[in-house]
Amino acid sequence: MDTIIANPKTKEEAKAVLDFLKSRKIKVQVYKNPTKEYVLNSLEQGAREVKLYLEGKIKLQNAFDLYNEL
Repeated sequence: MDTIIANPKTKEEAKAVLDFLKSRKIKVQVYKNPTKEYVLNSLEQGAREVKLYLEGKIKLQNAFDLYNEL
């Protein structure tokens, strides 16, 4: 099965594409681009966690343990 990625420039284009796909009963997954505010908040949260780790207030999980949880 192929994956097709479309990047409509307007809301009208996006709606037209979605309507067409739905009319053909094609499974659709919509991913919204993260906003600047979301990205900045994520970076701030990461920086706070690093600070807490360096101060010894929290313990971070290593990548191997995280992988095993999946």
